[in-house]
Amino acid sequence: MKDEPLYLTKNSHGVYYYRRPILADDQTFWRGPSGKPKKEWIRSLRTKDRRIAIERMADAADLYDAERESWRMQYVAQEASGGPSVTEREVEEREAAEAALAAQEARRAARRELRVERRKRAAMTTSELTPEDAAWHDILREKDAELAELREAVGKARVSNAALAIQTGRAPAVEGPTVEQLIEAYEADKSPGWSGSSKKAIKPVFRLLRDIFPGRPIQSISRAEARSLVTTLEALPRNMGKRKELRGLKVPEAVEMGREMGMPTISPKTINDGYLLHIASMWNWAVNEQWATANPFKGLSVHDPVDDSERRDPFTVEQLQQLFTSGLWSEPWNSDRDKPGEYWVPLICLFHGLRNGEAAGLRVEDIGEEDGVPVLRVKPYEGKGIKNASSRAVIPIHPKVLELGLLDHVKARKRAGFILIFPEGTPNNRGQIAAKLAERFSGRVKRLGFEGRKLGMHSFRHNFEDRLREAELSERMALALARRSEKGSSSSYGDGFSARLKAAAIAKVQYQGLNLSHLVPRV
Repeated sequence: MKDEPLYLTKNSHGVYYYRRPILADDQTFWRGPSGKPKKEWIRSLRTKDRRIAIERMADAADLYDAERESWRMQYVAQEASGGPSVTEREVEEREAAEAALAAQEARRAARRELRVERRKRAAMTTSELTPEDAAWHDILREKDAELAELREAVGKARVSNAALAIQTGRAPAVEGPTVEQLIEAYEADKSPGWSGSSKKAIKPVFRLLRDIFPGRPIQSISRAEARSLVTTLEALPRNMGKRKELRGLKVPEAVEMGREMGMPTISPKTINDGYLLHIASMWNWAVNEQWATANPFKGLSVHDPVDDSERRDPFTVEQLQQLFTSGLWSEPWNSDRDKPGEYWVPLICLFHGLRNGEAAGLRVEDIGEEDGVPVLRVKPYEGKGIKNASSRAVIPIHPKVLELGLLDHVKARKRAGFILIFPEGTPNNRGQIAAKLAERFSGRVKRLGFEGRKLGMHSFRHNFEDRLREAELSERMALALARRSEKGSSSSYGDGFSARLKAAAIAKVQYQGLNLSHLVPRV
């Protein structure tokens, strides 16, 4: 089955099986009931639950190995008995092989028992433990504590034992701020400017560093160890913090459990943008603060087969026409209607290239005039951040949006004493503005059956940039309207032109073939 772990199959009744082909070399000694070479080994996992099936695959694999070894031993014994004589050395070899097989089986049984108890412990609360389970719980907890102490001791030895460093070719022991101290200082310095979602997004990064480098001075971490961390990230289970099977495990343990259970791993984009980008920024901060002399994570990334330009499609003009003639957009806006954000935010994003939160979070005071030109101002305020410095800008309101009556809605909100233009613009407990609005919009697009990659609110930004290119504006003007920094420069060009010049430029942003005349208010 597609996307299933290796050897996991399902029959017509939905029951999962462990189905494994037998190699040609093994078929010389592995026989079926008819005496002919056995070509496939199949074992029912006795469940229709995929998660349970994946858990039982490890035990099925052990049974496969045990049966294979049994057939191999029989074959060896038959070959030996059919020869002219069995030497004392051959007898010793067979006995040694049998002992090794017994020891291997004992180890497998112990591993299975430990896996079962760990999973049971993750699923049970203390009040649910029987006396026997409680005893196992205590033993496993003690073993975990011993393992943690051992890891910590090894970590300290790596940075304090000069003789070992010389033997392994690693840098000599160093002193200085630890990874934990770096995390605390970096967070204290940077977090005041982070949004709620940014604060949440960086927690897994901190967890990773704490689990991989416990007690380590940041100066002691080598380039080789930084590359090793990248390898760990490539095996990191997806949604690790939400999986009950991984609850309470350190990152290395979670990676191992994920491999055993065939869990999907995080994407290259998550590795590059969600982890390595943050880690490299932390070490850059440490270098600037003279806590470290170099950044071992500089330039590290994994190959991502998906190009940035292919991650999300813009809407086609045909799709835009169908969208803006359905549902909310079947008639012009008037003050008697509700859900103003759901009506106006997509239109603002389409004609101005704003992000969902930027448009939905606009305040009444953010709409004004400059040089007699109606403008909207994208800027941060308490409870609302912006993506970067170049996102801040004063943008003339597109003539089409003016024609559709946005300013009348803004004036009505102002007369009523509201601060926000759209009631949906309040942030949630993660600091995200209008996240539900974006979700509902994506659901609306999905119901319309549009074809395209990740079509949603952010697709309007792609549409806007395509229209900027078609308008044949100067590069600097296009960057100003798109609110992007010019390459090779640290300056932002969002406010580099007068409102009148930008108004003339944005008026050239047209969607040929898109007819919105039915949304123009009737006088």
